[in-house]
Order: sequence, then structure tokens, then C-alpha cells
Amino acid sequence: MIRWIKWLVCLAALLSLGGCWSSTELNDIAITMGLGVDVAEDGELLVSIQVVDSGEVSASKGTLGRSPVVLYQSKGKTVSEAIQRMSTISPRMIYNSHLRILVLSEALAKRGINDVLDYISRDRQFRTDFSVIISKNSRAEDTLKILTPIEQIPATQLFRALANSEKQWAPTVVVNFDDLIQMMVSGGQQPIVPGIIVIGDADKGSRRTNVTTSVPASRLKYIGLSVFKEDRLEGWLNETESRAYNFIRGNVVNSIGNLTCDDGKFLSLEVQRTQSKLVAKLEKDKPKLSVTLKVEANVAEVACQIELTKEEVIRKLEKKSEQMLKMIMMNTIKHVQQEYQSDIFGFGNEVHRHYPDYWKKLNGDWNTQFAQTPVEVRVETKIRQLGTVSESMDRLEHETTSKKGSEHYK
Repeated sequence: MIRWIKWLVCLAALLSLGGCWSSTELNDIAITMGLGVDVAEDGELLVSIQVVDSGEVSASKGTLGRSPVVLYQSKGKTVSEAIQRMSTISPRMIYNSHLRILVLSEALAKRGINDVLDYISRDRQFRTDFSVIISKNSRAEDTLKILTPIEQIPATQLFRALANSEKQWAPTVVVNFDDLIQMMVSGGQQPIVPGIIVIGDADKGSRRTNVTTSVPASRLKYIGLSVFKEDRLEGWLNETESRAYNFIRGNVVNSIGNLTCDDGKFLSLEVQRTQSKLVAKLEKDKPKLSVTLKVEANVAEVACQIELTKEEVIRKLEKKSEQMLKMIMMNTIKHVQQEYQSDIFGFGNEVHRHYPDYWKKLNGDWNTQFAQTPVEVRVETKIRQLGTVSESMDRLEHETTSKKGSEHYK
């Protein structure tokens, strides 16, 4: 009996070593890093995928001088049809689990992106942690064509540059696939998606020579945020408005703002922390909206004559900062209300959360109500540090020159 038990244990161990029944060998798949969708001339969808050439990006092997990525393209009435049709040109099975960036053309976004998003949300290969961007004034395929310096894989550069831009300057915000879907189905906040443009000739940018010079013939640049209503692109925010959006949402991690001194020169404040709070109240069956922003900043650069050691001077700078931020935030909100009638800020979520009965009365028409509702903006700025030098170089130079002049006069 004990002998039979031993045999059964050995058999169970052997079965557990069988491996994954559904496994696929690495050399049988084409790993997709970037995916772009355009509208073709005949109205069908043109799908482009940026696939890694593993032989070129491998650190253990010397390169053969080929491009580190290959762009496959195919058309179809749906995204799924186009991708399946790529099997006629790709020697390997398309594998989408490592997708880093989804690029949608401006023309497609104006037509509507529901169908594209539906396919991606249903396909089990996609992990939904990739970023979504809109190619402005160009096609998605042109964006994916460009070979980039520093990062061998262009899709990786697009992914990392977007995150870096959000953290360091704040004219953009990272919108993952999950974030986009959440904004589209919530009803209380309309979608925003960062935009990108191609600088230079896209065809030249697709050549290997684009990364063999210190000044590439073609570059990619993030340029702000696009405004959606439901699943359609309505328009764009410029750089100042895009930064104002991030202040309103409390997304700013680090940024720089310039203030004008009394002598007409500039002083720069580096934002270190922001905290934003959106508030919605209901009075006489009408909403009252407000946003309160708290900012902590340090003095980053002083190009004017100013006495930073005086408390009243610091208070004056804080007031100037508050006025400037309040102005750009109010202008951005009014522009979005008047031009797009789209609540991209999320005030609707606050109304829905606190006043569900009133929300039901709107019957899904919150955007119209939002466009007609004034928004009160409050800003509080605190300057924490002056840097390692308490006085400006301009002021120190002026004082030194004055002292030398007075000594010479004596």
C-alpha cells in the first residue's frame, strides 16, 4: 500500500512539471509597444502597431544597423479586423500585453472613439495600464514612425516623456486607459487627453539617420490637453490653460511661475506642493460651484532688485502669485464653459455625490447646467524657502557698485 502511495506522489509531481499548456515561445510573438489608429481615405480604420525588433534592442548582442522597431499597418472596418489582417504581413503573432502608448488621430477623435475603446476593453491581451494620447494636426501613424534618441523604443520615450512633463512642468497629465474609461462613463467629468505634435518631416524621422545626429530631423512634442464631450473631441486647451486645469485638479507636482517685479524684471517661484478642493452646493435648486487651491512654493530665481529678507515683500509676492493663479484658472473655466460646454474639471462628480436627487432631475444634461453656472475661485500661496542666497544677484551687484562709487567720491 505504501508503495502505491509513493507512486501516486511521484506521478503528481511529474504532472506539476508539465509547464503552461497555453504558453507561447518568445520567438513566436511580435511584442507591440505602440498602437495607433487613423481614419483611412475610404472611411475605414487604419491601424498601425510599433513592434520591437528584439535583435536590435538586446544588450547582449551587437546591433545589425536595423531600426529598433518595425511598423506594421493594416485596414479594417473595426480595429479587431485590422489587427487580425496583419497576420498576412507579420511573421509572428501580434502580442499586445506590453503596450505602452495608444495614439489616436485628431480626425478619429472628432468622429468618436467609442468603438476603438470598446475593442481594447474587451480584448484580454491588453492590460489597460498604458497611456492614451491624441496626435494633433497629424496622423497617428506619423507619430509612431519617428525614431527617437536616448530611448531606443519610441513608444517607451513617448510613455516616459509624458510622465516627466506632468511632474516637471505640468502642461500635460498622464491619462491611462482606465482613467479615460472612468471619465467617459462617470457623467460627472468629461474626458481630457494629452496631445502630441510632430516637429519636422515625419518621413525623415522614420530613418535611422534621425538618431545619428545631435539635432534630429524630426521630433515629438507634447502640447497640452484636448477637451472631449462624451467620446468626441471638441477642441484644445493651450499651454497656459492646460496648466490651469492641472492646478484646478491639484495635479501639479512641480512647476515654475514668473512674477513681474516693480522694475519690470522677473522673479520665478517653483511650486513644491498643491492641494485643490472642488465644492458643489445646492441653493434654491441651483448649484453653486467653487474651487480652493493651496500652493506651497520656493523662490527659484530672482532677476530684479528686491529685498527678500523683508516679511512684507514676501507677503506681496504671495498676493501677486494668488492673483495670477486665480486669473488663469478663472479664464480657463470660463473658456471651457463658453466654448465647449464640457465639465472636464469634475464638478459634476461633486454634485452627483452630495445631491443624487438633483442629479436625477438633470437627466444626463449636466454639461448644459455647468456652462451656465459661475465658479468661485480661491487661491492661497505660501512661500516657504528663499534658496541658498537671501538677496538677488542684481541687488547685490547694485549695492556693491553704489559702495564703490561712494568710496571713490570720498
